[in-house]
Amino acid sequence: MCNTLYNRESAIFSEEHLETQPGFSDVPVRITDITLSCIDNLPHNKSDLCRFLNFLIETEVEAIELSPLMYELLSPLTEHPSCTLSGKQKRLQGLDDALCGDYLQTFAQAKKSFDSDVEFCPTNRFHCATALAAEWVISGTGNNVASSFGGIGGFSATEELIMILRLNGLRKTDKTYNFFPEMTKLFSKITGEKVRQNKPIVGECIFNVESGVHVDGILKQPQCYEPFSPEIVGRQRKIVLGKQSGTASIRAKLAELNIQCAEELIPQILEQVKEEAVAKNSAITKREFIEVVNKLGKKGYDPLGRLPIGMDYTVAIRRLASSTNERE
Repeated sequence: MCNTLYNRESAIFSEEHLETQPGFSDVPVRITDITLSCIDNLPHNKSDLCRFLNFLIETEVEAIELSPLMYELLSPLTEHPSCTLSGKQKRLQGLDDALCGDYLQTFAQAKKSFDSDVEFCPTNRFHCATALAAEWVISGTGNNVASSFGGIGGFSATEELIMILRLNGLRKTDKTYNFFPEMTKLFSKITGEKVRQNKPIVGECIFNVESGVHVDGILKQPQCYEPFSPEIVGRQRKIVLGKQSGTASIRAKLAELNIQCAEELIPQILEQVKEEAVAKNSAITKREFIEVVNKLGKKGYDPLGRLPIGMDYTVAIRRLASSTNERE
């Protein structure tokens, strides 16, 4: 099928520019996003598709492929005058099971069979497509890879590939992707597919931490637990309170809510938190945590440590609870 490519006109990815950037290889990596050639069979809203195209451009992938249908629907692409037919680009698609054996030997054989500029587009039957695309580049086999946002169509995931290459010094290290959460919501709207909360890079809960040991460690040395800062992809770290929490989690949550608490009360709060988490078989919300602190506070403690004279503690804690999002 003949598709259409959007080639970025900016010189930011020219070889001369990349050679001056720290952490880049001598030969620039070329990522082609093929998301807009994988959704022909879905209901189309031009406004949403145009917004999604702009998000793809913001990722700074080197090329964006559109199917003929998408190209016709989004035309005229007055802001993208460099759209061209992509028939000249050779694409190697498949090799799903390469990681089941000596994938480097498989890559070497594939490279002998094609020109050096062949574009590798691994499929995801064995859930290894992103790893294969990244290894194709990192191993030095080739520099051209194709992927799709969220891995739609059964390919490697563009957002995961971008971050893997970034961590290996093959993408700009000062680039941030704080638009990923909004882009993910739009992707779900367009495709009708709900993105898993634990999906790498774009999952809503990937920076949630519950285990007491992990919370303690991540607060002291986040680099040991997180390959990149949550803010790079538009997320924030979230301390989750549940049956695996420890005293470090309680202290962190109290600090987050600006609640001052007597140190001797923390083990009691932790015990109550674990009991409630086990009872409901899930983590407890901020509101539920505040209620736990409230119950123990009635026993003579003042967790806030800053109540005005004559103000009822329960009233103060309720005010704090009312300002807390029920879902958090």
